Formats: sequence, structure tokens, C-alpha cells
Amino acid sequence: MKKIFLLLLSTTLFFACEEDKDKNPSPELSAQVAGNYKLTKLEIDGQNIPLTKATVQLEFKKFSAEVVTGTISGIIDGQDEVEEDLGALNLKSVGSTGIDIYDGTQKVGNLDKSDKLSIFVEFEGQEFEMIAEKR
Repeated sequence: MKKIFLLLLSTTLFFACEEDKDKNPSPELSAQVAGNYKLTKLEIDGQNIPLTKATVQLEFKKFSAEVVTGTISGIIDGQDEVEEDLGALNLKSVGSTGIDIYDGTQKVGNLDKSDKLSIFVEFEGQEFEMIAEKR
């Protein structure tokens, strides 16, 4: 009788401790950020710059689990082509507010849960804020 009880107890414990293999792990941060984004808003030193004569896009490629490489390219005023390498950018999950983007230790952007990308940088003494949406 004791052997049957031990057998039942051990099988119950064995099946109770089995891990749930159906859980899908959340994708890596870089996989969530990677892709193409179209610029929808540009502010320079707090002034809104109309994008009627500009087509600007940002592209992020996965480098590692928490790092992407980025480029910004576009056409401004119908003729000036711009292409700038943004280098390696570090990513950090911030829970309900999305993913923060860092250049070294300086925060330069955020991707929210609705795939709205905000980038804010200082370049040549001017403050740039860019809003883009994932395509």
C-alpha cells in the first residue's frame, strides 16, 4: 500500500512540476525596433518644420538582442539627398512606455507600444525632435 501511495505521489509531483512549454517568449528588443520608419513631424529648436517638401525615413537593423544600427535618409526641398549613419544604438525596455533608445549613455529616443518613434538629439547647437511611424 505504501508503494502505491509513493508511486501516486511521485507521478503527481512529476506532472505538477512540468514547465509550460506553450509560453511564447517576448521578442528581443532589437527585433521590436528593427524596421523602416517614416518621419511625420520635425521640430528644430521648438519650431515645427513642415515636411511638405521632404521625405525622410529612418531604418534600424538588428545588431544583437539589445542593439540596433541606424541610418537616416531622405530628400529635402525636392533635391538635397541626405544620408547619415546613426551608428549602434542601445535599447532598454521601460515596461508600459515601450523601449528607450540610447547613444552610449545618452537617451536619444523612445519607441512606444503603438510603434511611434520619438527621437531627440542636439546637433550643431540646435535641438531636433523627430516623430516617425513604423511602416
